[in-house]
Amino acid sequence: MIFPEPLSPAQTAAIEELKQRTIKDVTPKMREDKYVFYRFLKARNFDLKKAEDMLRKTISWRKEFKVDSMLTDYKPQEVLVKYFPYSLIGFDKEGFPVRYVDFAADEKGIFRSAKKVDLVKYGIFLLEKDSELLKTQSQKLGKPITKVRYICNFAGVTLSKATNKTSIELLILGIGIFQDNYPEYVFAMYIINASIYYSLMFSVAKTVVATEVLNKFHSISSDKQKEVLLEVIDENELPAFLGGNKTDPDGNPQCNSFIIHARQVPERYFLKKSEKTLAKSPEAKKLIVNRFSKESIFFEIKESDSYLEWEFETKNRDIGFGLYFKESHENDSKPMELLPKQRIDTTFGSEVGIFKCEHKGVYIVVFDNSYSWIYSKELYYKVKITRECENGIRDDTTFRIAE
Repeated sequence: MIFPEPLSPAQTAAIEELKQRTIKDVTPKMREDKYVFYRFLKARNFDLKKAEDMLRKTISWRKEFKVDSMLTDYKPQEVLVKYFPYSLIGFDKEGFPVRYVDFAADEKGIFRSAKKVDLVKYGIFLLEKDSELLKTQSQKLGKPITKVRYICNFAGVTLSKATNKTSIELLILGIGIFQDNYPEYVFAMYIINASIYYSLMFSVAKTVVATEVLNKFHSISSDKQKEVLLEVIDENELPAFLGGNKTDPDGNPQCNSFIIHARQVPERYFLKKSEKTLAKSPEAKKLIVNRFSKESIFFEIKESDSYLEWEFETKNRDIGFGLYFKESHENDSKPMELLPKQRIDTTFGSEVGIFKCEHKGVYIVVFDNSYSWIYSKELYYKVKITRECENGIRDDTTFRIAE
């Protein structure tokens, strides 16, 4: 059997030993992957005990979620098929699949159209499709094709998208599912059009990304994007909007016939109409922001790497939102901007966000209505500070300084 890399006799023996220990428990679908035992050992640096523990957890997980029958028994929602921006571009020069992921997805529209469990199932469904694709390519080319290249586009990501708590929590959950149950699937992760908003998302998500996976992240500047991608992907296989020659049959460089770009989800897919609920919450505070004015709320972070979490909604219209920092409340220097001020509309539900506070100091949440000439804004909000404990559970602690 040919493996993806040269192996020592000890490593080959470990693969055979892991197979003997678990072959009766590994699910039928998993056995179709000739490299399944190699994958789990590689992910644990060929530590047999750790690899077996990891594999047995995956076996239980696959049975619980009925993953083996996912491709035949599960039918994804139309809204996810059409608006979840995860697409197959084609294959690189060596025959490895290339996936395109657009992170500017209309996450609020998707969350209003699908339940969390449905999003998780669809994510697993996509991973199973990739697993099938790898097996097909291996058979077709007669060599190990065990990994996928990913092109992650962050163009169009806004403050609201980058700090959306539900998005980040689902991203972290997805990373966990991927790393724990689909080891050694990442060939490379190319980050294009990165901005401050990518940094915000990554600062939280990277806490759960394995070092081996982090080492496969490659942030590409816009002036080098075409050059780097064409080194590994043929120009006739790379879509024109990414620097290649591939287009739709009608010549459209966006390749809409096989690429799902981020776009707004139509309201007809929404499960129910939005309701203003925060105003009824006993924990929420009411704030009136007059026209031509802004209101600042100060929070003291006493431990670095804490998280500042917020939720707010306006009774009507939009409100400017920003986050600032200074080292102490007594410091008279101008606060440093952490999140650029942006007008946010909560018509379709409250705004829920999270920010990782890497430094101790005073964090200032600002609600800005200075752009409005006519209307005051009635606002309801909750802001809290949380921190990671040793057992991995967030501990809620709130410190507020009088304005």
